[in-house]
Amino acid sequence: MKKTVLSALLLGITAAAWAQSAVIKGKFEREKGGNVSASQIYLFKAVEGEIVPYYMIPLTRQDHSFQVAVGDSDLNVIRYIGFEDEVYPVYMRKGDTLNLQGGFGEAAYSGTVNNENKVFADWYKMMTPLRKYGYTKEGWLRAHDHYAATLDSIVGPAEKFMGTVNTGNKKFDTYVKMMLPYSFRMDAMLPFTEGIGYENRDKYPAFLVNLFNTEKYADPNIWTLPFGYSYIQSHGFVRHYIYNAESGFLEDVIVPEITDPMLRANYVLTLLDRHEYQNMAKFVSKNKQYMVTKDQKKKMQVLEKRANVKEPGGEAIDFAYPDMAGKMHHLKDFRGKVVLVDVWATWCKPCLAEQPALETLEKSLEGKDVVFLSISIDTEKDKWKNMVETKKLSGLHLYSENKGSMIQDYEITSVPRFILFDKNGKMVSYDAIRPSDPKLKELIESKI
Repeated sequence: MKKTVLSALLLGITAAAWAQSAVIKGKFEREKGGNVSASQIYLFKAVEGEIVPYYMIPLTRQDHSFQVAVGDSDLNVIRYIGFEDEVYPVYMRKGDTLNLQGGFGEAAYSGTVNNENKVFADWYKMMTPLRKYGYTKEGWLRAHDHYAATLDSIVGPAEKFMGTVNTGNKKFDTYVKMMLPYSFRMDAMLPFTEGIGYENRDKYPAFLVNLFNTEKYADPNIWTLPFGYSYIQSHGFVRHYIYNAESGFLEDVIVPEITDPMLRANYVLTLLDRHEYQNMAKFVSKNKQYMVTKDQKKKMQVLEKRANVKEPGGEAIDFAYPDMAGKMHHLKDFRGKVVLVDVWATWCKPCLAEQPALETLEKSLEGKDVVFLSISIDTEKDKWKNMVETKKLSGLHLYSENKGSMIQDYEITSVPRFILFDKNGKMVSYDAIRPSDPKLKELIESKI
């Protein structure tokens, strides 16, 4: 009896919550074999030129349907829903119930379609023939013969559509009139980012040729788009590598072409955040000049330290971690001695395979000005402690829990990692030879 009452109460609370906010329901599907799981979609926000997922929505196994209540913080603003590589904008008002059928480059809006969502509904209905070339296997296979004609047929209607946007929501209308043309450009370039191209440049549609010749990245509003960063990357890739058949590193080509200072600075910082560069030290040195604000310059200074620390002769960035007894040890405590840092984990078989050779190396250098620091990235402290004690591992063992300066500033993304510093705290080798190779001992002895 109590269980039945409780269930009814929970259902009542859920229904009341939906009534007070808004509901989005429908279906999302994708091509089989996609590299993003089809078991869930997300609600996204546009943040700094990208979309950021903040709410996971499960899809039913049977028919990929979903239903989600939208809270007050997501009302009267544009949000995005879908897979990370295929999202659709929604604008929800209190009490709305929107039905959205999405996938394969197509989106159908029904149910309570307010004025804002009607703009999106009409737009994606018009764009569907073009989007099929980028979002479906069948469309991609037909692109060489049919894409250009399809694109040409949509250019005029798309431009005309912008003049019809008048929802009465001035802020929305202004933003959408800026966003949708960029969205159109993204859809036009998508098949080329997926690999199609023409042997003869004369076959490229006039719309794309004009885009390649006129885009100077002069509009700071690009960074407010959910695909702002992707737009710059896609345009640069298609223009230089597909259309012009150039070679070289994309980041080196694009950065000088961005004419808006803030847009350029944000783009450079995002490249660094995403590790999309060939040599961090060279990239930072070349592009730190483009920082505009105090915060950007401060962030670049941190990144410059991280970049230089990996280079031979780079100044070490201090870190501190506790030992088995909880005592903190700083890297700077060992100035005057050569320091070999072993970053490892109890679950890492290659790490454990190096342990006997590491202990032999330690014994062979006993009494000399060398310190061996073993830093675990385990997230279960008891497992780390148990292995160190059970195996009676030598050296000074510290516990990082995969956090802190060593992990962040030295950008540790894999183990084992051996890092060697000289007596003055300068980098000798960011990716040192492993202890099982006798050359590591020779390198250490050369620095004593």
